[in-house]
Amino acid sequence: MHTSAQPRRSRSSVTRSAAVGLALAMTLVGCSNVAVDSSDPSDGPSTGSDELKPFVWDQDGGEVPDLPHRIAWANTAAVEFFLAFSDGMEEAANDRGVEYLTAIADNNPEKNIQQIESFLSRGVGALMYQPLDMASQVPLFERALDDGIFLPGLISHPSTLQIAASQYDIGFTQGEAAAKWAVENLGGEAEVHYFNLDTIGPQLVLRHEGVLDGLATGGPGIKVVSDIGTAVSTEDGFEVMSTVLQAHPEIDIVLGGDAVVVGALKAIEAAGMPTDLMYLSGVDGDKQALAAIKEGGAYKASIAFPWQLMGYGIGQFSADWLEGKEVPRVMVAAATLLDSPAAVDEFIEVNANPSVVFADRERFESYLPLLGQVSYATRDLVWDSEYVPE
Repeated sequence: MHTSAQPRRSRSSVTRSAAVGLALAMTLVGCSNVAVDSSDPSDGPSTGSDELKPFVWDQDGGEVPDLPHRIAWANTAAVEFFLAFSDGMEEAANDRGVEYLTAIADNNPEKNIQQIESFLSRGVGALMYQPLDMASQVPLFERALDDGIFLPGLISHPSTLQIAASQYDIGFTQGEAAAKWAVENLGGEAEVHYFNLDTIGPQLVLRHEGVLDGLATGGPGIKVVSDIGTAVSTEDGFEVMSTVLQAHPEIDIVLGGDAVVVGALKAIEAAGMPTDLMYLSGVDGDKQALAAIKEGGAYKASIAFPWQLMGYGIGQFSADWLEGKEVPRVMVAAATLLDSPAAVDEFIEVNANPSVVFADRERFESYLPLLGQVSYATRDLVWDSEYVPE
């Protein structure tokens, strides 16, 4: 992935670019492949390289900010993975002796704005955010950047550090694992139902494409006989799957997000279908899905993200920023395939002990690769477009 880095645009320019096509459902959503526009001469010369290099740890950034040793997470919803992220960020803050603030907006944009304004009025050195209503949020984020505040964003810009993901890779990993199982256990002959999330945004269309390409690695005997858009809930998964089973009672493989696939499993069990030779997998690493994998049976895998470890890393880098150290520009949320009780146990252990994993840099980056360098001294190096990892 090639990108240009440059000084911040005007507030109105960033507002226009950020307001287009930004959505985050209750799952880790990827980003469109849009390069930073460095063609406007009013933006000044580029301040960074065209290609991000791996992050180099423990570099002195050259200038220590005069900012409060207080960090905040503007959480938009009390969902499992965002709460895990908060736990990790708070643990890092405690380990580094900085104050931690958080608030939950309950998906209410006005409440979210009030909470962010409260953080900025009180004074923070770092503000982690997730998009909700970018037209309203961006002016506050620009204010934070103007004050030199470290601004990590979840698949979002403007931001100092961007948590990024390749939705195509997530989908391909899920589809390829299902295809491999079908080849090994069903002789490469299988009927597939897929719960797609295309209506949420173009980012998840890429995941859809990845799933289909991954399934294709198993050969022509693996056929997608049902491909239906749905909301992200267990209830919707149950209702849709109950209908799908009437039209396609020979379904072998069910794929989608963990919440809907857990609902699908409930529908399959309610229909009294034998599940020994079925393969169900989801995305997100939800607790119910991980419990089902450990129990054995039809639920074979989940593509998971280490949310607590991710939050811990953001908390640590926030503290580094306050000490004048360099921090990464990108944290890649790499997909982790959990397809056995042992893999689930290891994943749970990683998130339960983020400080231990963070101390082992190679192990930390096996889950969350890091790219680029930025510090308070180079704080004009700000993302104004989405970054998609290769």
